[in-house]
Amino acid sequence: MDVETPGPSGVPESLQTAAAWTWRVILLGVGAWLLLRVVERLSLVVLPIIAAVLLTALAMPAVRLLRRIGVGAAGAAGIVLVVGLGTIGLVVWWIANRAIAESGEIADELGKALDRLPVRSETLAGWRNDAVDALRRSSGGVGGVLNGLEVASHVLAGTVLTLFITFYLLYDGARVWSWVVAMLPRGRRATAHEAGAQAWQRLAGWVRGTVIIGVIHGVVVAVSLVVLDVPLVAPLSVLVFLGSFIPIVGAFIFGGAAVLVTFAAHGWVSAAVLVGILTLDNQLEAHVLQPFLVGRYVRLHPLAVVIAVTVGEVLEGLVGAVLAVPLTAAAYAAFSYARGTAPAVVLLPSEAGPPGELPGRPTGGGVPLL
Repeated sequence: MDVETPGPSGVPESLQTAAAWTWRVILLGVGAWLLLRVVERLSLVVLPIIAAVLLTALAMPAVRLLRRIGVGAAGAAGIVLVVGLGTIGLVVWWIANRAIAESGEIADELGKALDRLPVRSETLAGWRNDAVDALRRSSGGVGGVLNGLEVASHVLAGTVLTLFITFYLLYDGARVWSWVVAMLPRGRRATAHEAGAQAWQRLAGWVRGTVIIGVIHGVVVAVSLVVLDVPLVAPLSVLVFLGSFIPIVGAFIFGGAAVLVTFAAHGWVSAAVLVGILTLDNQLEAHVLQPFLVGRYVRLHPLAVVIAVTVGEVLEGLVGAVLAVPLTAAAYAAFSYARGTAPAVVLLPSEAGPPGELPGRPTGGGVPLL
């Protein structure tokens, strides 16, 4: 049996190796923690940048289509943004009108449904009083009004900044990327360029695939609610669509609101039917939609997806859960290419960018083929 010999300092070599790895891991952890704190402090800037990148990935095919038929870069970006904002505005207006028109009916039905629950009236009254007290504490007085105004101002500023960044990325994204890469040492530019292309391909694939999956979930829930004659079809379908951006479980969890409304309107049987439909829909996503529409871009093991979503939710709540998978997939793609374990992404020459000075690349830099 071999006995490990101690090093010159008298400490076994394996222990020295473990100690060396330990302080490096601790240093990386501290650096990650500090980075998260900086991101939190600058969330009003960081979140709009991330949102703009995701919107750019979604809208870029439409911009490219307009460019091919002769529309200028600024015009194409402007048209896509205006049409997108107009569509979203009309949808929100229609959903709000439907929700307001049907809210009174569903409130009455929900009250009747609560009376049918196998829970004592004293317990229900206690729950109601607790909810009312919590709302009063969070929104009462001058402090609540000021907090509401502060949140509204942040949302407005973030929305304006997101639209501004999105326009410039759609209009001149290649030049922006060339400028970023040009800040690196000359010998690192080609690798950084290819790694960024890998990350962009994963990110764009995730955004477009997830939107398609969300639309499918929304249509399934909408049709089910119409067949079951449940009110609030539009807002509940949109809620499930938004929940689809949390992989695997998001649509099912957010569908709980639709189940609650169904129970309030028609009782346990209809609610159980909807639960069955949501379960089948969730299985369709897990075994068919995710592998074919998203999995070939994300290329993460399901266990890694679950861990990423959990860590994102713990660190940054709902926003972290939504962004965990695309950011992890993009970072993993860039890291894999930098290590030499991923193939190069096919690139198109930039249409408007300046010379990127990337070794081995055509002048004008390059943008990922989307």
